[in-house]
Amino acid sequence: MTLLSFISKYGVDRPYLGRACLYLLGSLAEFPFSLYEDLVYGSRIEATQLRVAPVFIIGHWRSGTTHLHNILSQDPQWATPTHMHVFYSRTFFIFEGFRALFASRLPEERGYDQVKVGLDVPEEEEEALLSYSYRSFYHAVIFPRIADEFFRRYALLEDIDPEELVAWQQDYTWFLKKISLAFNGRPLLLKNPVNTCRIAALIQLFPQARFVHIYRNPYEIFESNIRMIQIHTQNIRLQKLFPLEELHKGILQRYILMMEAYDRQCQALPSDRLVEVSFEQVRDCPLEALQHIYTQLNLPGFTNGLPYFKKYISNLKSYKQNTYHYTKEKLDIVQQAWGKWLDRWGYQPPCTISD
Repeated sequence: MTLLSFISKYGVDRPYLGRACLYLLGSLAEFPFSLYEDLVYGSRIEATQLRVAPVFIIGHWRSGTTHLHNILSQDPQWATPTHMHVFYSRTFFIFEGFRALFASRLPEERGYDQVKVGLDVPEEEEEALLSYSYRSFYHAVIFPRIADEFFRRYALLEDIDPEELVAWQQDYTWFLKKISLAFNGRPLLLKNPVNTCRIAALIQLFPQARFVHIYRNPYEIFESNIRMIQIHTQNIRLQKLFPLEELHKGILQRYILMMEAYDRQCQALPSDRLVEVSFEQVRDCPLEALQHIYTQLNLPGFTNGLPYFKKYISNLKSYKQNTYHYTKEKLDIVQQAWGKWLDRWGYQPPCTISD
């Protein structure tokens, strides 16, 4: 089992031993079901062809990728992984009959913001890899001490030999084929911040892939990532977090590495296969932003999707965006590290600064 091998190799801190045992028991309980699902569906998954290249929503964590994904996925032409698919990636066909049980165990919101959680809510395909592949940066959510190593290997795809790159490609496309099978071959709409620095590798897999890059005020990105890591991982991780200063350095450095990789790799994309939108555009003028995306990428179906977009957006009126307390020290740190992108997108420091 993937989890057992990670525990053996990277260790579990004493406060999380009980949680690790629960994880292992859950994996053990699911294992026979996964074998049965492989037996029943394995050959059909392998035979599935992704005839239409996916549309990838990319952007650094907390840039608004989830918000954009949730809106775009209202268009019924798309197939997109849901919570059920990614958290039961090996067994979601067999476990369909247990939906009521699984739904009863979910919280209403993510915890670090007011985004809703549910079995049918769109999710990142990267999370699916945790249950069956060693090759995902998201293992660092559970084992924080491997964050730098795994970011370079499985996000940037550096320090990885050709054989392992092929293995990552096989692991990644296996899940996409399974999702395509589940949705009877509908085009895939995928949201994955890690893919922001994997454009070159994705083009190798899907030469006609199209990308939507969403960006946001880097000052907000920094504060939001601190909050996400501290809150989101506290009930998941098996190792202690780094001290706060080291956590800040990791966020700053990974943003630089991700955005520099994006800047290099996006140059290979023609204008009809990459569109950039800001979080503020999607938040304040969502329908105009969506029409811009469909038009620039030559995507069909905007008119058909429009009623679904309007209905979803109208239900967001009560949503309250997180607010943050900024200190001059943090603003200076972000300005120094991320000034290149602040200048490019024209963002200014927030007006309210805490002591």
